[in-house]
Amino acid sequence: MSALSLQTVIGTTTANPNGFSSHEPTKTFALCAGSAAILAEVDSDDNITQRFFRARPTATPINPVTSFYNQATPPTTPDSRARCTPVSKSGLTVGSYRASPGADGSDTWSSRERIKAVTSVDISPNGRFLAVGETGYNPRVLIFSTAKDSPLDTPLTAITDHSFGIRSLAFSSTSQYLATLGDVNDGFLFVWAVSLKNGTAKLHSANKCTSFVRDMCWMGQCLITVGVRHIKVWRLPEVTPSSPTKSRFNGDSHASSPGISPKALSGRNCVLGSLSENTFTCAASISDTETVICSDTGAVCLLDDSESSQKLNLVKYVDFSITSMAVDFEQGSIWLGGPDRKMEKLLINDLRQLVSSKPPSPVPNDREQPIQKGKRLPIIAMGFLTSHIVTVDASRAIHVCPTEALNGEEDKECAETSLPAHKDAVLGIGPLKSPNPHESDFFTWSCSGAVNFWSAHGRRQVSKQIELEQLSSNDDDVPNELKILRATEDTELFVSGDRYGVLRVISAKEWKCIHEVRAHGAEITDIAVHTDPTTLLVASSGRDRMVQLFRKAQDDLELIQTLDDHVGAVGQLLFMNEAERLLSCSADRTVIIRERVARESNGTPPFAFIMSKVITLKASPVSMTLAPDEPDMLILSTIDRHIQRFEVSTGKQIHSFRASDPETGDTVVMGSLAAAAEIPGQSPNLLLGVSTTDKSIRVYDLERGVLLNREFGHTEGVTGILLLETQLNSANAPVRSLVSTGLDGIVMIWDLNVQQQEAWQGNSREEDETPVKELTAAKPPLRRILSKGELAGLQKFDSPTASPTPVREQSPPAIPRRPSRHSLAPPSHRTGHKSATPPPSASYSRRSPTSSVPLEINRRSPSPPSPRGKTMNVHHRSVHDLRRSSMDLRARTKSSEFGSLNMSTEQVCRTLRAYRKKLHGSSEHLRAARELQRELDLTLRALSERTKREDSNEDSDTDSSGKENDRKSSHTVTPRRAHSPRITARRVPSTPSLRHSRSRELSRAQSLETDGEG
Repeated sequence: MSALSLQTVIGTTTANPNGFSSHEPTKTFALCAGSAAILAEVDSDDNITQRFFRARPTATPINPVTSFYNQATPPTTPDSRARCTPVSKSGLTVGSYRASPGADGSDTWSSRERIKAVTSVDISPNGRFLAVGETGYNPRVLIFSTAKDSPLDTPLTAITDHSFGIRSLAFSSTSQYLATLGDVNDGFLFVWAVSLKNGTAKLHSANKCTSFVRDMCWMGQCLITVGVRHIKVWRLPEVTPSSPTKSRFNGDSHASSPGISPKALSGRNCVLGSLSENTFTCAASISDTETVICSDTGAVCLLDDSESSQKLNLVKYVDFSITSMAVDFEQGSIWLGGPDRKMEKLLINDLRQLVSSKPPSPVPNDREQPIQKGKRLPIIAMGFLTSHIVTVDASRAIHVCPTEALNGEEDKECAETSLPAHKDAVLGIGPLKSPNPHESDFFTWSCSGAVNFWSAHGRRQVSKQIELEQLSSNDDDVPNELKILRATEDTELFVSGDRYGVLRVISAKEWKCIHEVRAHGAEITDIAVHTDPTTLLVASSGRDRMVQLFRKAQDDLELIQTLDDHVGAVGQLLFMNEAERLLSCSADRTVIIRERVARESNGTPPFAFIMSKVITLKASPVSMTLAPDEPDMLILSTIDRHIQRFEVSTGKQIHSFRASDPETGDTVVMGSLAAAAEIPGQSPNLLLGVSTTDKSIRVYDLERGVLLNREFGHTEGVTGILLLETQLNSANAPVRSLVSTGLDGIVMIWDLNVQQQEAWQGNSREEDETPVKELTAAKPPLRRILSKGELAGLQKFDSPTASPTPVREQSPPAIPRRPSRHSLAPPSHRTGHKSATPPPSASYSRRSPTSSVPLEINRRSPSPPSPRGKTMNVHHRSVHDLRRSSMDLRARTKSSEFGSLNMSTEQVCRTLRAYRKKLHGSSEHLRAARELQRELDLTLRALSERTKREDSNEDSDTDSSGKENDRKSSHTVTPRRAHSPRITARRVPSTPSLRHSRSRELSRAQSLETDGEG
């Protein structure tokens, strides 16, 4: 069994303040990362440890909550519209893939198995709960326990009342209420009563909210929502017990909340005045009656609700657009964040004094519009942790900065405590061999040309940038992107390809482009690099159906050959056997294998690649890789959801299986294949890949084609995976980790563990002299399909008589044989009597003699007895019986040899001869050599014992047969007339005479059977 456990996440998908939350007493903060929520903790040494909370779509919460508005929906199912699925009379859901405990709804692929992104998080003020909100159709609100020993994949409660995405989450100051706001399309605001004992949630109140809300916070017992020209105060009603008949649907709502129905959540908008055109971006409560609200125009407002008046006061303006805010209650201050990583600190008492003093002058018109954004990306979320401030900017980088180093300015001193990441989609990953100049284990690149070098633990060592050329800025032009990047084995050069088909060679030390060339007329899809002591080969493929082969000459790339064998876009390239072979797969459903040829010319050995084999597939290939232990084995994944293995030297398919899930039976398209070698006694040969169907990472047993594990993490397309192996010491097995990149800008590092199985301990057991007896029930069933020749031979013995009728064997029906004229004429020249049988009709004369015999016999009248004719007929019949019995014996012997011991012996001999030739010409490691030697020893032992038994039996048979022959020769006194047929049978005439005599014998045999004297 394989296990993928998430160890490190680089980057975040937090896009607004709703996706970030901090808890000052425990120095923890929460972020969104794909389909998981990160709970990070900062220790005293400024080290950051992460925990990842995520739940599968089929995860069952510890405390099930029945939906109030959709009673038929089970709490374990995110599909709140399950009532539209037809249900059969037996209670089973029609069309469901598999049953889950307690689930009555549909288990369709779209609603059950599709992972959803996390868009909002919030930590309760008591630090015990973490609320996670999903996006998409029928999302969930998951409440996890933050205890150290709590499960990370099982929530305490799952709320499924929203229909379209969760916009924001907010715990009240007492942690007893949780507000959940749906997306604009959802339009609902729910307040849930949360039990502090076990985290159970019950619906307290609800109302519609269709405004574009940017942030939400609690102010005492009031809820504040701010957004686009929107500030609203929602007040909790006093809930009193009422009849359960007041629920919207007459179901079993009282089962989950007996006697309590949700009340309407009353809300009232604030008077904005001169701020009516502002977009309010963030809000933070500073007391039970005061809240600071900021806008994108730099306005800082104070909402006062001391007398339930909800008065909004404009305090001041700052010189930048405010995008985020954090409150420091210990020092009584607030921190404002904006573009270009600008930060400003304001004292809360100063804000109160400004409100109580004379109101400010009228606001200028130019401040009513959003301030022009800076060149750098803004701070989108921030939180205060006692002595540190955590910020998340739009580049997805996380900075943990001491407050002493800021002093109200940019956090330039915080580079050593930052967690950088890619600010846009990550398009690929590549390995690096150690040692290398950057002391890194792998590198990643993004579409903007950013290249980051990482350690195996997820720490960024260095970041570089590849400059991309952009065409004239027209609306129809597609911006250029970095599509592929490869490094040489010595990590001295990097080769990149972009969307415009430009190939660049970059020096790793100076990180500058030393050569560039337009290699393709369209996007470059793949680059293969091979380095040897004499030359550097670079092969590139593109969507223009071309494969270009370059050789490095000093600092330039020299074009060696252009290969235009494909008729579709070329997807991937591979060098094999020290660049002796070049493989390319294309969308035209072919894999072309090319061989390298060279010749001497003027001291320079030019070379080229010529096509040797073409593997034609039933569907277009998606990805390909080489087997780790078998360099001649190619592994392919195709778009028809198959994974196939081919032997490159012969082009033959060795194995094929469907990439399916045994639990659901669903099949997926696999991409970004990577193979892992076998670890004796621990792990079989593994095949790792990415499912483009459900964005999961899958681990398969390569030999058996069985899915070992699959995990979800990315919410967008997974662009690549890389297998890292770290050898801690020579005694232990290597430690494996898997790195995945996605279009969501996230880099995830997984720990790959394969539990030890008894099935893989077979090679390590002691070799017994006596083989272990295999269970009969475990053996394959016996099969013996008789061929047409065997069945035709068995048709001769259908007659119940003791002796077979001497009739010639029937000819195949496809080649009818014309009967001889001699067989139709009466044999008067031998017997002197004419046959009384009339000549056959024309219809039966077309048939073969065999098919016409039964009908001929039934039509004839009996012939008169003749002593001479009878004697001659007996003579001919005896000769025919002897000749026919010998032919039948040969036919039966030949047909019975199929599957016999002699035929098996010949097959084993041929197989051993072929195996010896292959054994002498190969140097690969034999994993089953000891088992083969044991089987050969046992076979030789059994063969020698059989030979001894046969020799002893032959000696005894020789003695007995000699005495018997002497006894028979002494008593042989038999009349000559009785043995005349036997003597005549040994004198077989020539072939022409045999044909004529056989036809006459056949006619006489027919007359004998009719007379009843045979």
